Formats: sequence, C-alpha cells, structure tokens
Amino acid sequence: MKVDAVVYLVDAFDKERFAESKKELDALLSDESLATVPFLILGNKIDLPYAASEDELRYHMGLTNFTTGKGKVNLGDTNVRPLEVFMCSIVRKMGYGEGFRWMSQYIK
Repeated sequence: MKVDAVVYLVDAFDKERFAESKKELDALLSDESLATVPFLILGNKIDLPYAASEDELRYHMGLTNFTTGKGKVNLGDTNVRPLEVFMCSIVRKMGYGEGFRWMSQYIK
C-alpha cells in the first residue's frame, strides 16, 4: 500500500486526551514506511472557548521547533519529512484549507 500523505486530526478542546494523541502521532512518525511522507497535523475545534492554542498544541504533541514551516518550503534536496501544524474549525469551515494547500505541494 502506498501512502501519499498523513492528515492527523487532534481535538484541540479535549486536552485530557493530548497524551493519547501524542502517543499515536509518535507511533506514526516512527513508522519506517511513512518516513518520507508529508504529515499535516490539524488542531480542530478552535471555535470552542478554551481550546488549545497552536503553541499549546505544538508543545503537548512534542512538535515545538520540530515542524518544517508554513508556506512554500523547498525540501526537495533534503531528507526532511514535511511536517506542519495548522489550527482549524471543521464546523466553521476555516483553517483546514490552508493546511491541505500546504500539504499538496509535497505530494508527487
């Protein structure tokens, strides 16, 4: 099976499950078959009060200073896996489009 990209959706409101989410994300990130696959991490439910901020989500997922950058980042000559966090609200239809546009530049 060929995987072109991974979209990992985290409930930014359910902070009690961040440890579980991090464990699952770490398992995916350490999977050899996904070593070069782009990872889009979406922090959902930002429309709810007290949902985690992007910095808070990055911290709890262990992604502070670990992502590759938003916008057009040329990683073609490197062995670096594209990985970035975008905050969104599926119910309000906001944020995820930017993430999918970012990811699409790395899918061959």
